[in-house]
Amino acid sequence: MRRYSYTLFLSVSLLVSVLFAKETTIFGKNDQTSGVSNGTERVEETEKPVEEEMREVDAKKGESGLKDSEETAETMENGLQNPNEPVIGEDVPLFSENFQGVLFLGDSRTVGLYEYGQIGEADVFADNGMSVFNLWSSKTACGGERKTLEQLLGENSYQTIHFMLGINELGYSMEEIVKQYGEAVEKIQEMQPQARIVLGANLHVTGEQSAESDIYNNQRINELNGKIEEIGREKGCYYFDVNEKFDDESGSLSEEYSVDGSHVLGKYYADWLSWLQEKE
Repeated sequence: MRRYSYTLFLSVSLLVSVLFAKETTIFGKNDQTSGVSNGTERVEETEKPVEEEMREVDAKKGESGLKDSEETAETMENGLQNPNEPVIGEDVPLFSENFQGVLFLGDSRTVGLYEYGQIGEADVFADNGMSVFNLWSSKTACGGERKTLEQLLGENSYQTIHFMLGINELGYSMEEIVKQYGEAVEKIQEMQPQARIVLGANLHVTGEQSAESDIYNNQRINELNGKIEEIGREKGCYYFDVNEKFDDESGSLSEEYSVDGSHVLGKYYADWLSWLQEKE
């Protein structure tokens, strides 16, 4: 009886041990699996938002880049570099009917255009003694308040600038004149990059006037005009030679157009402006 009880006791103990071991193994297995699973989920929860964020950033960059590209293409297509700059296309004349957006810059011949030529809405920076040597230090009051050229160019935006200087400079060496002239054109281009610059040839003097001077004569005027035309080619400017309108057969200012031998009569300045508008 005791042997049977003892055997039964051993059997029960063994069965309990096996069941306990299986339960422990199952628990441990579940715990490890749970731990790995939870760890994986934590990693995924951490990395997934980062990946999504990176994808969103890339998408935004792509959209931004596309938008910038579209805007750049539109800007290039419209020919605009600055939205505040005037739009100047091939169909926009150099000199409109009322000369809006035009600046006339020069000496006494330009003063004549201002006083007698009916320049409409154009601005004028001119003086009888103007030259490339005093251009930036001078102040003029043609059409308004006395200002320097730098002030005028800084406050306004022009479509066309008619630049005609040279007759007052003939007392200097040709090399000095050309150097100062070229630097003046460069500075104007820097301050008004959107503007088209027309370099006007210097008006001839009459044959009689030319013969009386070793300095202010048509030979030197022609030499300087040739240099101005070269500057125009080098710097991408227009070059207009009004002498084709007022010259006589000898290539001098026709006496029928002038009294003093150096300027045209007041009534002909309007013809000069009409010639500019037709020239283009």
